[in-house]
Amino acid sequence: MNPKHDDKTKPAASGRAKPFFPPGSTGSPAMRLRAELQHEEAKLRIFKIFMALFVLCVGAFLVYSGISYRAESQDRAKRLSAAKETLAGLESGLADAALSPYARASLLVRIVNARTESVMPLLPHNELRAAEQANRRDEEEIEKLAKVSPPAEAGQPGADFIVPSAHLDMAGIPAGKFRMGGSMDNEMPVREVAITHPFWIARTEVTNRQIQMLIPGFNSSKWGDFRLNLPSQPAVRVRWDQAVMYCRKLTELERAAGRLPSGYEYRLPTEAEWEYACRAGTSTDYYWGKEFGNEGAKYANGLDYKSAERFGWRLPPIAGAADDDGHRVAAPAASFQPNAWGLYDMSGNAAEWCFDWYDPKAYSDPAMAGADPVKRDPVGVGFTRYRPFDAGTWTTETACRVIRGGDWGMEPKKLRSAYRFFMPPNESDTAVGFRPVLAREIR
Repeated sequence: MNPKHDDKTKPAASGRAKPFFPPGSTGSPAMRLRAELQHEEAKLRIFKIFMALFVLCVGAFLVYSGISYRAESQDRAKRLSAAKETLAGLESGLADAALSPYARASLLVRIVNARTESVMPLLPHNELRAAEQANRRDEEEIEKLAKVSPPAEAGQPGADFIVPSAHLDMAGIPAGKFRMGGSMDNEMPVREVAITHPFWIARTEVTNRQIQMLIPGFNSSKWGDFRLNLPSQPAVRVRWDQAVMYCRKLTELERAAGRLPSGYEYRLPTEAEWEYACRAGTSTDYYWGKEFGNEGAKYANGLDYKSAERFGWRLPPIAGAADDDGHRVAAPAASFQPNAWGLYDMSGNAAEWCFDWYDPKAYSDPAMAGADPVKRDPVGVGFTRYRPFDAGTWTTETACRVIRGGDWGMEPKKLRSAYRFFMPPNESDTAVGFRPVLAREIR
């Protein structure tokens, strides 16, 4: 035997032999068990902490949700109470026995709108049926009150009335003469024009609520962060052919109900009818006077300095704009003061389609003076379009229809009674809508 080899197997003389562990082990079985137990205890502590945090978060969420729900419920109850109070105030007006059929129908329209827009969205489900029945009852009465009364004397306006099919408020306009035109090249020469037959025109631009009564699903959408599709705002993004379709459908419904005078139809106004109604007997640049400024902000929603600042647009001090008219984009219909004939927003808010084809030299045509002028034949004009992503513009020659009145994004010089511009009939814009007339058919 090798002595050196034998020495390696002998216990050390100074004490106990070192324990033998399998390869890879770090201690005795008891030590390993203790380590495993400690590890499991640590995992359990972490799980308990996690569960405690989870329960705490869930509890906080439930408390926050409960508080939010309670606050929302209280706010909803307050809004519903206020809406019901407003509705009750309107309904109390129906007790006035002196109301004319037109005034009563106008009030009923306001009641139906208030109930539909302010009350019904807040009602609990079990109360909706009663509100719907009340609307149907009021709609039936509006239809019974509707009556189109032709003028009693030649040239005089017909009586105002409400159109049941679309809730339009139609104002009677007398026949007469006026000086049509202005100072810009396409507004000259100024000449005398006669409107030989009285007609009716919608007191406001057609609203989103009113257009959806005949064209369900129509949506004026938004412009940036600003909504344009509130029920009481004027309908915009309306193509000329959509406006014509609306008028034709309205004509069919009212004719079938026997409420149209012979030879009359709902249609877009001619350019002459529009300016005649807008001026309402005035000859100044604006139907309230010669200047715009802060006085104009009482009558028209145009581009004011506050809006220009908000949009980041340039509006020079010489523009004569108002400081702030209270609205950034289209305002609810009839938010401003009317002209002398009780028509709202003839200047500003939404621009309005007319029946005529646009011709920059139309006023030089003898046929466009005298009695009831209308431009029936299309003329090619340069129309500027914008390329996507602010990549400039390009111009094409195409036939366009007349647009009048200016809009919320236009400076004062474009809100004059005589100002005229144009757009192809198959295109739309975020500030272009319409208002119908009930007038003689155009043959």
